[in-house]
Amino acid sequence: MNTLIKNANVFDGKNAALQENVNIVIERNLVKEIIHGSVTEENFEAVYDAARHTVIPGLTDAHVHLSITGNSLSDGWRIDEKAVRSVRFAKEMLLRGFTTVRDAGGITFGLKKNIDNGFLDGPRILPSNAMISQTSGHGDIRANHAEVRIADSIYASADLNSKLSVLADGVDEVIRAVREQLFLGASQIKLMAGGGFSSAYDPIWTVQFSFEEMKAAVDAAADYGTYVMAHLYTPSSMQRAARAGVKCFEHATLLDEETARIVADQGIWITPGPQLGREYPTTGLPKSTVKLIEDFRDGERRATEWIDKYNLPILYGTDAFGDIHRAAEIQLDDFRLFKSRFGSFRGIVAATGNIYELIQLSTYQNPYPEGKIGVLEEGSFADLLIVSGNPVEDLDILADKSNIRFIMKDAVVYKNTL
Repeated sequence: MNTLIKNANVFDGKNAALQENVNIVIERNLVKEIIHGSVTEENFEAVYDAARHTVIPGLTDAHVHLSITGNSLSDGWRIDEKAVRSVRFAKEMLLRGFTTVRDAGGITFGLKKNIDNGFLDGPRILPSNAMISQTSGHGDIRANHAEVRIADSIYASADLNSKLSVLADGVDEVIRAVREQLFLGASQIKLMAGGGFSSAYDPIWTVQFSFEEMKAAVDAAADYGTYVMAHLYTPSSMQRAARAGVKCFEHATLLDEETARIVADQGIWITPGPQLGREYPTTGLPKSTVKLIEDFRDGERRATEWIDKYNLPILYGTDAFGDIHRAAEIQLDDFRLFKSRFGSFRGIVAATGNIYELIQLSTYQNPYPEGKIGVLEEGSFADLLIVSGNPVEDLDILADKSNIRFIMKDAVVYKNTL
C-alpha cells in the first residue's frame, strides 16, 4: 500500500529545525522519501493532510515493564494472568503514541510475537526477558522462608514463576543466565546492579554483583553483539558498572560529578527516571522513607546539573508498570517533567532520535533490522505521529494525549482525529 502524508512540518528525531511543508511518501511499511514540492495524489491509496500540525517519529519509552501489571513486583499473578493483562497494557501504550518500547524486565516474547504478526495491537518491543539479580538483590522477590528455596539458584523459587527475574551468583551462573535470555530472544540484557525501593531485602545503598560477575555478563552479551543495561542509583554502583563495560544506566538518580565524567568519557547512556517531580504521598510513611524520598529529589536535581554540564546522552524512560491507570497517567505526563529538567528539544530527542542510536548497540540482536526506529527519514519504519503544535519548542504538548491527533505504526493507522 502506498500512502501520502502531505503538507507536513517534519521533526526528524535529530534536528531542532523542522522540514516545512513537505510530503512524506510511504511504501509498504517504510518511509520511501520526503519530498519538497508537489506530488500527484492520485498515485496513492491513502492521503492524509498534516497542514498546521507537526509530524514526528513515533515515541519510544526506553524503560517499561509490560508484564508487571499488578501493584508490586511480587503481586502473585501467574504467567498466564500477567500475559492477559499485558495485552491491554501494550495496546494502551500504543494509543498514547508509543510505537516502540524497551521492556526492562519481564516475560514479553509471546506478546511481542503476536503484536509483530498483527494478531494484537501494541508497540514494537525490545525485550530484555528476565532481569538478572544476585541473591538478596533487587530482583530477588521471594518470600523470606528458607523452606521454599531449592537447589537450582538461578530459578530459585516458585515465587519467581512470573519469570520477572532470575537469580545468579558467581561468574558461571551469571554467564548461564545471560545466555538463557539471549536464547529466548533478548535484544539486550538487564542486570540489577544496586538496591531499590520495590523489593524487600536490598537497601538502596547496596552494591550488587561483583566486578567479575558484572564483567562476565557484559562479555557474554557482547559475544552475541549486544549490551547490558543496569538498574542502579548510587555512584558506587555506577562506577563499578562503568568499569565492567555496562552501556546503559537505568535511573542513576544519585549521579555525582566524578561519575558523570566517567559516563561522558565512556559514552554510557542514562535513562533518568522515574521523575521524582511526581507527587508521592508521604502520609503514614516511616520518617526514614520520607527522608530517602527527600534525598532522592535532591539527588535528582544535582544529577540534572551533571547531565547538562557534561551533555550526557539520555533516553526517555518512565518505568511504567503496575496499575494500568497509574501508568497511563505518568507515561505522557513525564514529558512535562522531562521538559523542566532537560528542556523541550533534549526531551523529545530522548524519546525519538536517541533510541535510533541506542539500537545500534544491539547489532544483530535488533529484532527490527528492516527499518529505522526513532527517526523520520528515508528508510524509517512508517511509525509516526501527527500532533497539534510543535513539541520541539514545547514538550508539554505531548503530556496531553488529545494533542496527538494521528498515530501510525508500521503504516497502519491506529488513531486519526485530524
